[in-house]
Amino acid sequence: MKKFQAILEEVMDISRIPMILYNTDGTCAASSMTVNETLSDSVQEFIRSDADSQLLGTFHYFKIICTDTLTYVLLVANFTPDAFTIGRLTACQLKNLLESQEDSITKSGFIRNIINGTLTPAEMNRQIKKLKLSAVTWAAFVVECEENTADSYAYQLLDRAFAGHKMDFCCDLDENRMLLVKDVSNILKEFPDTASKPKGTRKKKDAQPADTIKITASLKLFAQVLVDTMRSEALVETHVGYSTTADSFMLLPKIYREADMALKIRRTFFAERDTAAYDKLGIGRLIAELPLDLCNAFLYEVFGTHIPNDLDEETQNTIQKFYENDLNISETARQLYLHRNTLVYRLERLVKTLGLDIRKFDDAMTFKLAMMVLAHVQELES
Repeated sequence: MKKFQAILEEVMDISRIPMILYNTDGTCAASSMTVNETLSDSVQEFIRSDADSQLLGTFHYFKIICTDTLTYVLLVANFTPDAFTIGRLTACQLKNLLESQEDSITKSGFIRNIINGTLTPAEMNRQIKKLKLSAVTWAAFVVECEENTADSYAYQLLDRAFAGHKMDFCCDLDENRMLLVKDVSNILKEFPDTASKPKGTRKKKDAQPADTIKITASLKLFAQVLVDTMRSEALVETHVGYSTTADSFMLLPKIYREADMALKIRRTFFAERDTAAYDKLGIGRLIAELPLDLCNAFLYEVFGTHIPNDLDEETQNTIQKFYENDLNISETARQLYLHRNTLVYRLERLVKTLGLDIRKFDDAMTFKLAMMVLAHVQELES
């Protein structure tokens, strides 16, 4: 659109003839004059006519057709005798610009422009026709590599191994992240959920339809295979955030944002996980929405001025295992190869440090939430 606007302004500077460029839905795409909203109706009438150009009122109307598709309508003010000629030259210039852009359209460029919001609906429809695409059900996967390792080989591997179907899209986002938008039907075929419950065993409280359960399981399996393949083939430490599903081109930016948010929340709260699903973020999603001042007030309420920013590795490992084993001292001691009394001593020492006894459910829950809030604060301040 900026290029079209620049052309109209340049023609205006040279010829002093104002012009308006309309999309085929009657909305203004670019203009070198004040737009009269009532012109939209006459533009639609002109589109329905068989004429390629026409004089209506005080404007010359020109259809701009690219690859046999009507893409824009140009209105040229009939201020001078040569307005028609100037209008035809401008229409040709716009058509040539469109055709050069059409030649450079790729699937990776298309998906990048969609998620960045740089395509108008008219441009999107034109590129969809150019690439001969059709809507399917997609899921988005944002692939994050360790710092500065998302090189060309990693991208080629992602594109070649996982984006081989017509309705799959792949593009690089920055030096660390890549995006894969995958046709869900192919995920279901290639990565079926073999661990689904047999019919009749699903509990009543499980309200999800069988198809939803199958899709959720297959997306999870696919994301893990994606991580494992990137690590083994590209030798790159990789994590993946993935979205829910979408069945229209207009919803592709939404599922990209979901996948990106899942990846960010994984990094902050669930760093031990390889993958994160947007619809399985749990309390991490809520904490990620909290403002900084509210987080700091909560941390002060729990810890006072002694916020535990630097717990040693042994203490962190002890706490993590204790939570993993549902606050069971005996099982935690066994997995840590400790005597039960040694673990009790560590936990009692932690009470003096934190002011919380995580052997008690309320204190354990408070400490868990506080550490997640602290991680969120550190992420905001980094």
